Amino acid sequence: MANKENISLLSKYQMRVLYYKSKEGATHEEIAEILGRDVNTVQYHMSKIYKVLDITRPGKTREEMDSELKHEICPIIRQMFQSIDDVKIWAPSAARTNQDDEGEEEIPAPAGNEAAASPYQPPPSVEKVLRQAGSGSSPPRVTQPPPPGRTRFNLGRVISWVAVIVVVVIGLWVYPQVSAIFRKPAPAAEGPSPTQPAPLPEPTENPASLPAASGGATAARAILPTASPAPIQVVTRVSPVDGMVQVSVPAGEFKMGSARMDDPQTLDEEVPQHTVYLDAYWIDQTEVTNARYALCVADNGTCTRPGSTASLSRSDYYENPLYAGFPVIHVNWNQAAAYCAWAGRRLPSEAEWEKAARGPEGRIFPWGQALDGSLANYCDINCTNGWKDTNFDDGYVDTAPAGDYPAGASVYGVLDMAGNVYEWVADWYGPYSRTMQENPVGPASGLEHIIRGGSWGDDSAHIRAATRSHINIPDYATDFIGFRCAE
Repeated sequence: MANKENISLLSKYQMRVLYYKSKEGATHEEIAEILGRDVNTVQYHMSKIYKVLDITRPGKTREEMDSELKHEICPIIRQMFQSIDDVKIWAPSAARTNQDDEGEEEIPAPAGNEAAASPYQPPPSVEKVLRQAGSGSSPPRVTQPPPPGRTRFNLGRVISWVAVIVVVVIGLWVYPQVSAIFRKPAPAAEGPSPTQPAPLPEPTENPASLPAASGGATAARAILPTASPAPIQVVTRVSPVDGMVQVSVPAGEFKMGSARMDDPQTLDEEVPQHTVYLDAYWIDQTEVTNARYALCVADNGTCTRPGSTASLSRSDYYENPLYAGFPVIHVNWNQAAAYCAWAGRRLPSEAEWEKAARGPEGRIFPWGQALDGSLANYCDINCTNGWKDTNFDDGYVDTAPAGDYPAGASVYGVLDMAGNVYEWVADWYGPYSRTMQENPVGPASGLEHIIRGGSWGDDSAHIRAATRSHINIPDYATDFIGFRCAE
Protein backbone atom coordinates (compact mmCIF):
# COMPACT_ATOMS: atom_id res chain seq x y z
CA MET A 1 0.00 0.00 0.00
CA ALA A 2 1.13 3.54 -0.69
CA ASN A 3 2.40 5.59 2.25
CA LYS A 4 -0.08 8.49 2.24
CA GLU A 5 1.70 10.28 5.09
CA ASN A 6 4.73 10.78 2.83
CA ILE A 7 2.75 13.20 0.66
CA SER A 8 4.12 15.91 2.95
CA LEU A 9 7.65 14.98 1.80
CA LEU A 10 7.02 15.82 -1.86
CA SER A 11 8.77 18.89 -3.22
CA LYS A 12 6.80 21.79 -4.68
CA TYR A 13 7.67 20.85 -8.25
CA GLN A 14 6.71 17.22 -7.67
CA MET A 15 3.39 18.35 -6.20
CA ARG A 16 2.70 20.41 -9.34
CA VAL A 17 3.37 17.34 -11.50
CA LEU A 18 1.11 15.22 -9.29
CA TYR A 19 -1.63 17.88 -9.33
CA TYR A 20 -1.95 17.84 -13.12
CA LYS A 21 -1.83 14.03 -13.12
CA SER A 22 -4.53 13.74 -10.42
CA LYS A 23 -6.79 16.71 -11.15
CA GLU A 24 -6.73 16.82 -14.94
CA GLY A 25 -5.53 13.32 -15.85
CA ALA A 26 -2.77 14.81 -17.98
CA THR A 27 -0.17 12.61 -19.67
CA HIS A 28 3.55 13.16 -19.10
CA GLU A 29 3.83 14.95 -22.43
CA GLU A 30 0.93 17.27 -21.56
CA ILE A 31 2.40 18.01 -18.11
CA ALA A 32 5.76 18.80 -19.69
CA GLU A 33 4.10 21.24 -22.08
CA ILE A 34 2.15 22.92 -19.28
CA LEU A 35 5.23 23.32 -17.07
CA GLY A 36 7.56 24.26 -19.92
CA ARG A 37 9.88 21.32 -19.35
CA ASP A 38 11.03 18.37 -21.43
CA VAL A 39 9.11 15.15 -20.91
CA ASN A 40 12.11 13.38 -19.41
CA THR A 41 12.24 15.82 -16.49
CA VAL A 42 8.59 15.02 -15.80
CA GLN A 43 9.34 11.28 -16.10
CA TYR A 44 12.20 11.63 -13.63
CA HIS A 45 10.15 13.47 -11.02
CA MET A 46 7.21 11.11 -11.49
CA SER A 47 9.50 8.20 -10.62
CA LYS A 48 10.67 10.14 -7.54
CA ILE A 49 7.02 10.55 -6.51
CA TYR A 50 6.49 6.79 -6.73
CA LYS A 51 9.59 6.24 -4.60
CA VAL A 52 8.73 8.78 -1.89
CA LEU A 53 5.22 7.38 -1.53
CA ASP A 54 6.58 3.82 -1.23
CA ILE A 55 4.71 2.79 -4.37
CA THR A 56 7.86 1.48 -6.08
CA ARG A 57 8.82 -1.81 -4.44
CA PRO A 58 10.36 -5.05 -5.78
CA GLY A 59 7.83 -7.67 -6.75
CA LYS A 60 5.01 -5.27 -7.65
CA THR A 61 3.70 -5.11 -11.17
CA ARG A 62 3.39 -1.86 -13.10
CA GLU A 63 -0.39 -2.17 -13.03
CA GLU A 64 -0.42 -2.50 -9.22
CA MET A 65 1.75 0.60 -8.81
CA ASP A 66 -0.36 2.65 -11.23
CA SER A 67 -3.53 1.52 -9.41
CA GLU A 68 -2.15 2.63 -6.03
CA LEU A 69 -1.38 6.09 -7.39
CA LYS A 70 -4.78 6.41 -9.06
CA HIS A 71 -7.01 5.07 -6.27
CA GLU A 72 -5.09 5.97 -3.09
CA ILE A 73 -3.08 9.12 -3.78
CA CYS A 74 -4.94 10.97 -6.53
CA PRO A 75 -8.22 11.32 -4.52
CA ILE A 76 -6.25 12.92 -1.68
CA ILE A 77 -4.56 15.39 -4.04
CA ARG A 78 -7.93 16.37 -5.52
CA GLN A 79 -9.21 17.10 -2.01
CA MET A 80 -6.10 19.05 -1.00
CA PHE A 81 -6.05 21.43 -3.95
CA GLN A 82 -8.93 23.12 -5.76
CA SER A 83 -6.72 24.85 -8.33
CA ILE A 84 -3.08 25.22 -9.35
CA ASP A 85 -2.98 28.45 -7.29
CA ASP A 86 -3.36 26.30 -4.19
CA VAL A 87 -0.40 24.19 -5.30
CA LYS A 88 1.78 27.28 -5.79
CA ILE A 89 1.61 28.06 -2.08
CA TRP A 90 2.40 24.47 -1.10
CA ALA A 91 5.25 24.42 1.43
CA PRO A 92 7.18 21.12 1.39
CA SER A 93 7.94 19.62 4.78
CA ALA A 94 11.23 20.77 6.24
CA ALA A 95 11.72 17.25 7.60
CA ARG A 96 12.10 15.61 4.21
CA THR A 97 15.48 13.92 3.89
CA ASN A 98 15.20 11.67 0.88
CA GLN A 99 14.44 14.24 -1.81
CA ASP A 100 16.69 16.28 -4.03
CA ASP A 101 15.58 19.69 -5.25
CA GLU A 102 16.54 19.18 -8.85
CA GLY A 103 13.88 20.71 -11.06
CA GLU A 104 12.54 23.23 -8.50
CA GLU A 105 13.65 26.20 -10.57
CA GLU A 106 12.44 26.65 -14.10
CA ILE A 107 14.97 25.49 -16.68
CA PRO A 108 14.97 27.57 -19.88
CA ALA A 109 14.38 25.67 -23.09
CA PRO A 110 17.48 25.18 -25.28
CA ALA A 111 18.00 27.76 -28.03
CA GLY A 112 18.45 26.82 -31.66
CA ASN A 113 18.45 23.36 -33.17
CA GLU A 114 21.87 22.22 -32.06
CA ALA A 115 21.71 18.60 -30.96
CA ALA A 116 24.48 19.22 -28.48
CA ALA A 117 22.26 21.63 -26.53
CA SER A 118 19.11 19.47 -26.48
CA PRO A 119 18.23 17.74 -23.21
CA TYR A 120 19.18 14.09 -22.98
CA GLN A 121 16.27 11.65 -23.28
CA PRO A 122 17.08 8.83 -20.84
CA PRO A 123 17.10 5.46 -22.61
CA PRO A 124 15.55 3.68 -19.55
CA SER A 125 12.24 5.35 -20.44
CA VAL A 126 12.61 5.93 -24.16
CA GLU A 127 10.39 3.15 -25.40
CA LYS A 128 7.69 3.97 -22.85
CA VAL A 129 7.72 7.70 -23.65
CA LEU A 130 7.60 7.08 -27.37
CA ARG A 131 4.86 4.49 -27.00
CA GLN A 132 2.73 7.11 -25.29
CA ALA A 133 3.25 9.73 -28.04
CA GLY A 134 -0.11 10.84 -29.38
CA SER A 135 -2.11 9.00 -26.73
CA GLY A 136 -3.68 11.20 -24.07
CA SER A 137 -5.08 8.29 -22.08
CA SER A 138 -1.85 6.41 -21.44
CA PRO A 139 -1.09 5.81 -17.74
CA PRO A 140 2.13 7.11 -16.21
CA ARG A 141 5.05 4.75 -16.52
CA VAL A 142 7.66 4.40 -13.78
CA THR A 143 11.11 4.61 -15.35
CA GLN A 144 13.38 4.51 -12.29
CA PRO A 145 14.43 0.89 -11.66
CA PRO A 146 14.77 -0.60 -8.17
CA PRO A 147 18.27 -0.29 -6.72
CA PRO A 148 20.57 -3.19 -7.64
CA GLY A 149 20.29 -6.14 -5.31
CA ARG A 150 17.46 -4.76 -3.15
CA THR A 151 15.17 -7.61 -2.13
CA ARG A 152 12.43 -8.03 0.45
CA PHE A 153 13.15 -10.27 3.44
CA ASN A 154 10.57 -13.05 3.63
CA LEU A 155 10.65 -14.89 6.98
CA GLY A 156 8.10 -17.46 5.86
CA ARG A 157 10.19 -18.46 2.86
CA VAL A 158 13.31 -18.81 5.01
CA ILE A 159 11.47 -21.08 7.47
CA SER A 160 10.15 -23.18 4.58
CA TRP A 161 13.62 -23.70 3.15
CA VAL A 162 15.06 -24.61 6.55
CA ALA A 163 12.31 -27.19 6.97
CA VAL A 164 13.05 -28.72 3.58
CA ILE A 165 16.77 -28.94 4.33
CA VAL A 166 16.09 -30.62 7.69
CA VAL A 167 13.83 -33.22 6.05
CA VAL A 168 16.46 -33.99 3.39
CA VAL A 169 19.25 -34.37 5.98
CA ILE A 170 17.14 -36.70 8.12
CA GLY A 171 16.21 -38.75 5.07
CA LEU A 172 19.83 -39.21 4.02
CA TRP A 173 20.79 -40.19 7.58
CA VAL A 174 18.00 -42.76 7.98
CA TYR A 175 18.37 -44.22 4.50
CA PRO A 176 22.12 -44.39 3.74
CA GLN A 177 21.45 -46.26 0.53
CA VAL A 178 19.75 -43.12 -0.79
CA SER A 179 22.86 -41.03 -0.21
CA ALA A 180 24.95 -43.78 -1.75
CA ILE A 181 23.00 -43.37 -4.97
CA PHE A 182 23.95 -39.69 -5.11
CA ARG A 183 27.59 -40.47 -4.26
CA LYS A 184 27.89 -43.09 -6.97
CA PRO A 185 29.85 -41.64 -9.93
CA ALA A 186 28.14 -41.68 -13.29
CA PRO A 187 29.79 -43.96 -15.87
CA ALA A 188 31.97 -42.04 -18.32
CA ALA A 189 31.10 -42.23 -22.01
CA GLU A 190 34.28 -41.34 -23.82
CA GLY A 191 37.33 -39.41 -22.77
CA PRO A 192 39.79 -39.38 -19.87
CA SER A 193 39.67 -41.83 -16.98
CA PRO A 194 37.51 -40.67 -14.00
CA THR A 195 40.67 -40.52 -11.91
CA GLN A 196 42.43 -38.18 -14.33
CA PRO A 197 41.00 -34.74 -15.15
CA ALA A 198 40.68 -33.81 -18.80
CA PRO A 199 43.57 -31.58 -19.93
CA LEU A 200 42.69 -27.96 -20.69
CA PRO A 201 43.66 -26.58 -24.09
CA GLU A 202 46.78 -24.48 -24.00
CA PRO A 203 46.25 -20.80 -24.94
CA THR A 204 47.79 -19.64 -28.18
CA GLU A 205 48.23 -16.08 -26.85
CA ASN A 206 48.13 -14.11 -23.62
CA PRO A 207 44.59 -14.54 -22.18
CA ALA A 208 44.37 -10.83 -21.43
CA SER A 209 45.18 -9.72 -24.96
CA LEU A 210 42.17 -9.14 -27.17
CA PRO A 211 42.30 -8.25 -30.86
CA ALA A 212 42.52 -4.51 -31.43
CA ALA A 213 39.17 -2.86 -32.09
CA SER A 214 40.51 -1.04 -35.13
CA GLY A 215 41.15 -4.24 -37.04
CA GLY A 216 44.21 -5.93 -38.51
CA ALA A 217 45.45 -7.86 -41.50
CA THR A 218 45.03 -11.38 -40.13
CA ALA A 219 42.71 -13.33 -37.90
CA ALA A 220 43.66 -13.45 -34.21
CA ARG A 221 43.01 -15.94 -31.42
CA ALA A 222 43.06 -15.58 -27.64
CA ILE A 223 41.83 -17.39 -24.53
CA LEU A 224 39.39 -15.58 -22.22
CA PRO A 225 38.73 -16.83 -18.67
CA THR A 226 35.08 -17.70 -18.08
CA ALA A 227 32.94 -19.18 -15.36
CA SER A 228 32.74 -22.47 -17.29
CA PRO A 229 35.31 -25.25 -16.70
CA ALA A 230 36.83 -24.84 -20.14
CA PRO A 231 37.74 -21.37 -21.47
CA ILE A 232 36.17 -20.18 -24.70
CA GLN A 233 38.54 -19.55 -27.56
CA VAL A 234 38.11 -16.19 -29.24
CA VAL A 235 38.33 -16.39 -33.04
CA THR A 236 38.31 -13.25 -35.19
CA ARG A 237 38.59 -12.22 -38.80
CA VAL A 238 38.65 -8.88 -40.65
CA SER A 239 36.00 -7.70 -43.12
CA PRO A 240 37.56 -6.87 -46.52
CA VAL A 241 34.94 -4.15 -47.09
CA ASP A 242 35.23 -1.86 -44.06
CA GLY A 243 38.10 -3.39 -42.07
CA MET A 244 35.83 -4.28 -39.14
CA VAL A 245 37.11 -7.03 -36.83
CA GLN A 246 34.46 -9.75 -36.61
CA VAL A 247 34.16 -12.28 -33.79
CA SER A 248 32.96 -15.86 -34.20
CA VAL A 249 30.09 -17.05 -32.00
CA PRO A 250 29.82 -20.86 -32.12
CA ALA A 251 26.58 -22.78 -32.57
CA GLY A 252 24.73 -23.87 -29.45
CA GLU A 253 22.13 -23.03 -26.84
CA PHE A 254 22.01 -20.14 -24.38
CA LYS A 255 19.62 -18.65 -21.83
CA MET A 256 17.76 -15.66 -23.28
CA GLY A 257 15.85 -13.22 -21.08
CA SER A 258 15.88 -12.96 -17.29
CA ALA A 259 14.47 -14.76 -14.27
CA ARG A 260 13.42 -12.55 -11.36
CA MET A 261 14.80 -14.99 -8.79
CA ASP A 262 18.28 -14.65 -10.36
CA ASP A 263 18.20 -10.92 -11.17
CA PRO A 264 16.07 -8.61 -8.97
CA GLN A 265 16.36 -5.83 -11.58
CA THR A 266 14.51 -7.86 -14.22
CA LEU A 267 12.05 -5.81 -16.30
CA ASP A 268 8.75 -7.05 -17.71
CA GLU A 269 10.09 -7.09 -21.28
CA GLU A 270 12.81 -9.60 -20.30
CA VAL A 271 10.56 -12.46 -19.14
CA PRO A 272 10.11 -15.33 -19.44
CA GLN A 273 13.67 -16.64 -19.59
CA HIS A 274 13.87 -19.35 -22.24
CA THR A 275 16.38 -21.48 -24.10
CA VAL A 276 17.43 -20.51 -27.63
CA TYR A 277 19.55 -22.46 -30.10
CA LEU A 278 21.54 -20.49 -32.67
CA ASP A 279 23.66 -21.64 -35.59
CA ALA A 280 27.23 -20.29 -35.70
CA TYR A 281 27.60 -16.68 -36.87
CA TRP A 282 29.98 -13.70 -36.92
CA ILE A 283 29.34 -10.37 -35.19
CA ASP A 284 31.27 -7.08 -35.24
CA GLN A 285 33.66 -6.79 -32.34
CA THR A 286 32.76 -3.12 -31.77
CA GLU A 287 30.11 -0.63 -32.73
CA VAL A 288 30.44 0.90 -36.22
CA THR A 289 32.52 4.07 -35.97
CA ASN A 290 32.24 7.49 -37.59
CA ALA A 291 35.18 6.70 -39.90
CA ARG A 292 33.73 3.41 -41.13
CA TYR A 293 30.27 4.88 -41.68
CA ALA A 294 31.84 7.71 -43.68
CA LEU A 295 33.29 5.11 -46.08
CA CYS A 296 29.76 4.01 -46.97
CA VAL A 297 28.59 7.63 -47.36
CA ALA A 298 31.52 8.32 -49.69
CA ASP A 299 30.77 5.25 -51.81
CA ASN A 300 28.40 6.93 -54.29
CA GLY A 301 26.08 7.91 -51.48
CA THR A 302 25.17 4.31 -50.61
CA CYS A 303 24.64 5.50 -47.03
CA THR A 304 23.08 8.82 -46.08
CA ARG A 305 24.73 11.17 -43.62
CA PRO A 306 23.71 11.02 -39.94
CA GLY A 307 20.81 13.28 -38.97
CA SER A 308 23.18 15.42 -36.89
CA THR A 309 26.95 15.82 -36.82
CA ALA A 310 27.04 16.69 -33.10
CA SER A 311 26.99 14.70 -29.86
CA LEU A 312 25.70 15.91 -26.51
CA SER A 313 28.99 17.56 -25.49
CA ARG A 314 30.68 18.02 -28.89
CA SER A 315 29.31 20.38 -31.53
CA ASP A 316 31.63 18.85 -34.18
CA TYR A 317 31.52 15.06 -33.75
CA TYR A 318 30.85 13.08 -36.93
CA GLU A 319 33.32 14.85 -39.26
CA ASN A 320 36.02 15.67 -36.70
CA PRO A 321 39.08 13.37 -37.10
CA LEU A 322 39.47 13.37 -33.31
CA TYR A 323 36.31 11.27 -33.09
CA ALA A 324 36.85 9.02 -36.11
CA GLY A 325 37.12 5.98 -33.83
CA PHE A 326 33.99 6.83 -31.83
CA PRO A 327 30.64 5.13 -32.55
CA VAL A 328 28.47 6.76 -35.20
CA ILE A 329 25.21 8.18 -33.77
CA HIS A 330 22.10 9.93 -35.09
CA VAL A 331 21.44 7.04 -37.51
CA ASN A 332 18.00 5.44 -37.74
CA TRP A 333 17.19 1.76 -38.22
CA ASN A 334 17.07 2.03 -42.01
CA GLN A 335 20.46 3.77 -42.17
CA ALA A 336 21.99 1.08 -39.96
CA ALA A 337 20.52 -1.70 -42.12
CA ALA A 338 21.78 0.01 -45.29
CA TYR A 339 25.33 0.18 -43.94
CA CYS A 340 25.36 -3.50 -42.96
CA ALA A 341 24.11 -4.47 -46.43
CA TRP A 342 26.84 -2.32 -48.04
CA ALA A 343 29.46 -4.09 -45.89
CA GLY A 344 28.15 -7.52 -46.93
CA ARG A 345 26.57 -8.13 -43.56
CA ARG A 346 23.22 -7.49 -41.83
CA LEU A 347 21.87 -6.26 -38.51
CA PRO A 348 22.05 -9.01 -35.86
CA SER A 349 18.87 -10.61 -34.63
CA GLU A 350 17.95 -9.85 -31.04
CA ALA A 351 18.90 -13.41 -30.04
CA GLU A 352 22.29 -13.15 -31.80
CA TRP A 353 23.01 -9.85 -30.07
CA GLU A 354 22.11 -11.22 -26.64
CA LYS A 355 24.10 -14.44 -26.97
CA ALA A 356 27.19 -12.50 -28.08
CA ALA A 357 26.80 -10.30 -25.00
CA ARG A 358 25.90 -12.90 -22.36
CA GLY A 359 27.53 -16.14 -23.42
CA PRO A 360 25.95 -19.60 -23.12
CA GLU A 361 25.28 -19.31 -19.37
CA GLY A 362 23.33 -16.05 -19.63
CA ARG A 363 25.51 -13.57 -17.70
CA ILE A 364 23.85 -10.44 -16.29
CA PHE A 365 26.67 -8.25 -17.63
CA PRO A 366 29.06 -9.19 -20.46
CA TRP A 367 31.91 -9.65 -17.97
CA GLY A 368 29.98 -11.49 -15.24
CA GLN A 369 27.18 -11.34 -12.71
CA ALA A 370 28.09 -8.16 -10.81
CA LEU A 371 28.37 -4.51 -11.84
CA ASP A 372 31.84 -3.08 -12.31
CA GLY A 373 31.55 0.56 -13.38
CA SER A 374 35.14 0.60 -14.63
CA LEU A 375 34.28 -1.87 -17.42
CA ALA A 376 31.65 0.18 -19.30
CA ASN A 377 30.76 3.72 -20.36
CA TYR A 378 27.52 4.52 -18.53
CA CYS A 379 26.07 7.32 -16.38
CA ASP A 380 29.01 7.93 -14.03
CA ILE A 381 30.16 11.11 -12.27
CA ASN A 382 30.38 12.99 -15.61
CA CYS A 383 26.74 12.28 -16.44
CA THR A 384 24.12 15.05 -16.26
CA ASN A 385 21.25 12.78 -15.19
CA GLY A 386 19.92 12.51 -11.65
CA TRP A 387 20.70 8.79 -11.38
CA LYS A 388 24.43 9.16 -12.08
CA ASP A 389 26.87 6.87 -10.25
CA THR A 390 29.46 9.06 -8.51
CA ASN A 391 31.68 6.07 -7.68
CA PHE A 392 33.23 5.97 -11.16
CA ASP A 393 34.84 8.47 -13.54
CA ASP A 394 35.65 7.43 -17.11
CA GLY A 395 36.30 10.97 -18.34
CA TYR A 396 33.46 10.99 -20.93
CA VAL A 397 30.29 13.06 -20.78
CA ASP A 398 28.75 11.01 -23.59
CA THR A 399 30.32 8.54 -26.07
CA ALA A 400 33.69 6.84 -25.60
CA PRO A 401 35.97 5.41 -28.35
CA ALA A 402 34.77 2.09 -29.74
CA GLY A 403 36.56 -0.78 -27.99
CA ASP A 404 37.80 1.42 -25.14
CA TYR A 405 36.92 -1.17 -22.45
CA PRO A 406 38.72 -4.43 -23.41
CA ALA A 407 38.39 -5.80 -19.86
CA GLY A 408 34.61 -5.58 -20.21
CA ALA A 409 34.51 -8.01 -23.15
CA SER A 410 32.02 -10.87 -23.30
CA VAL A 411 33.21 -14.49 -23.19
CA TYR A 412 33.45 -14.44 -26.98
CA GLY A 413 35.60 -11.29 -27.01
CA VAL A 414 32.86 -8.90 -28.17
CA LEU A 415 33.31 -5.33 -26.89
CA ASP A 416 30.98 -2.46 -25.93
CA MET A 417 27.97 -4.69 -25.31
CA ALA A 418 27.18 -2.68 -22.16
CA GLY A 419 26.80 1.09 -22.36
CA ASN A 420 28.42 3.60 -24.75
CA VAL A 421 25.48 3.60 -27.24
CA TYR A 422 22.33 1.54 -27.66
CA GLU A 423 22.43 -0.65 -30.77
CA TRP A 424 19.74 -1.36 -33.36
CA VAL A 425 18.89 -5.03 -33.97
CA ALA A 426 16.95 -6.53 -36.88
CA ASP A 427 13.82 -7.76 -35.05
CA TRP A 428 10.43 -6.18 -34.58
CA TYR A 429 9.48 -6.03 -30.92
CA GLY A 430 7.34 -8.81 -29.47
CA PRO A 431 6.92 -10.77 -26.21
CA TYR A 432 9.25 -13.67 -25.52
CA SER A 433 8.21 -17.28 -26.05
CA ARG A 434 8.05 -19.72 -23.13
CA THR A 435 9.32 -22.62 -25.21
CA MET A 436 12.70 -23.37 -26.70
CA GLN A 437 13.38 -21.59 -29.99
CA GLU A 438 15.76 -22.25 -32.85
CA ASN A 439 17.29 -19.28 -34.71
CA PRO A 440 14.42 -16.89 -33.78
CA VAL A 441 14.06 -13.66 -35.76
CA GLY A 442 11.14 -12.02 -33.95
CA PRO A 443 7.66 -11.21 -35.33
CA ALA A 444 7.17 -11.05 -39.11
CA SER A 445 5.99 -7.44 -38.84
CA GLY A 446 5.41 -4.78 -36.22
CA LEU A 447 5.46 -1.13 -35.24
CA GLU A 448 8.43 -1.02 -32.87
CA HIS A 449 12.11 -1.64 -33.55
CA ILE A 450 14.42 -2.78 -30.75
CA ILE A 451 17.60 -1.27 -29.30
CA ARG A 452 19.92 -3.22 -27.00
CA GLY A 453 22.88 -2.67 -24.68
CA GLY A 454 22.22 0.57 -22.81
CA SER A 455 24.11 3.83 -23.33
CA TRP A 456 26.36 6.47 -21.80
CA GLY A 457 23.31 8.06 -20.13
CA ASP A 458 21.95 4.91 -18.44
CA ASP A 459 22.06 3.64 -14.89
CA SER A 460 23.51 0.21 -14.08
CA ALA A 461 20.14 -1.58 -14.37
CA HIS A 462 19.75 -0.59 -18.01
CA ILE A 463 23.20 -1.64 -19.23
CA ARG A 464 22.46 -5.24 -18.26
CA ALA A 465 22.77 -7.52 -21.28
CA ALA A 466 19.12 -8.66 -21.08
CA THR A 467 17.60 -5.15 -21.14
CA ARG A 468 15.53 -4.45 -24.26
CA SER A 469 13.93 -1.16 -25.31
CA HIS A 470 11.60 -0.56 -28.25
CA ILE A 471 10.98 2.48 -30.46
CA ASN A 472 7.72 3.14 -32.28
CA ILE A 473 8.66 6.33 -34.17
CA PRO A 474 9.71 5.78 -37.81
CA ASP A 475 13.19 7.04 -38.71
CA TYR A 476 13.98 7.74 -35.04
CA ALA A 477 17.62 8.72 -34.53
CA THR A 478 19.37 10.29 -31.55
CA ASP A 479 22.73 10.75 -29.84
CA PHE A 480 22.58 7.60 -27.73
CA ILE A 481 21.86 5.01 -30.47
CA GLY A 482 24.37 3.38 -32.84
CA PHE A 483 24.72 -0.16 -34.23
CA ARG A 484 26.93 -3.10 -35.17
CA CYS A 485 26.51 -5.77 -37.88
CA ALA A 486 26.47 -9.58 -38.03
CA GLU A 487 26.98 -12.22 -40.70
